[in-house]
Amino acid sequence: MRRCLIIIFASLFLMVQGCEKTADETSQVIEKARSNFISGFYVDAEKGFERYLQDNPQGSNRFEAWDYLVKIAYEVRHDSERGASILEAMYLEFGHNGALAAKLKRKLAEMYIRNGQYKIAVEALEKSLEFPDQPQEQLDSTRVTLAETFRKLRNYDLAIYTYSDLAESTKDIKTKARALFEMAHTLTLIQAWERAESELERLNKMDGVPEDIHAEAAFMLADIYEHRHEYKRAAELLEQVVDTYPNPYAVRFKLNYLKKKY
Repeated sequence: MRRCLIIIFASLFLMVQGCEKTADETSQVIEKARSNFISGFYVDAEKGFERYLQDNPQGSNRFEAWDYLVKIAYEVRHDSERGASILEAMYLEFGHNGALAAKLKRKLAEMYIRNGQYKIAVEALEKSLEFPDQPQEQLDSTRVTLAETFRKLRNYDLAIYTYSDLAESTKDIKTKARALFEMAHTLTLIQAWERAESELERLNKMDGVPEDIHAEAAFMLADIYEHRHEYKRAAELLEQVVDTYPNPYAVRFKLNYLKKKY
């Protein structure tokens, strides 16, 4: 079904259909479509943007028209399948532009993730990483999403690898710290306690780690100590973050429990 929709959109909007309309007609069509969208007349807006795409195969506002169609499909109608199909058709037109193509694939992946289509999302995310000259922040964000998606698929090995690669490649200390924390969390899901402990201890020794991530890492590390029945060691670690952990009541509750154990 998705492939059929893509073909339909591509055939409707990407074929050159004779001569373009005059500049005045084109301007009126796109402006009327914008006005209808702003006013909430989404059916009329959709027809206007579709007409613009059909009549202006080389139009300067094609990307904007496509983008509005995505918004109408996904945000207004909550039709993620149609929205994804429009994005795929957009990619067919703008895929030669590396900067736009990377963002389109990323946006497409996010739509698939919201729809629970994680395997297709992984394909889109991996493709988006292939385009050169992307800002480091954008690459980091895509890798974070890719790792999270692997984890949702329970492909923990690839999630761990992706978090590890991100931690080594990023220049942003917050991103590095979050990647190490999430990698440690993923390691606990496969009961790789020793490696998780090693990564968390590494994180706790780093300079410049945001306070909240440091506290979360300490809390998780305390859980590992508790798992090994090292109750005093766990309590001592928690006492260091009782005022910085996002949920101080959880820390105090665990502290009271641990102190009864030794």
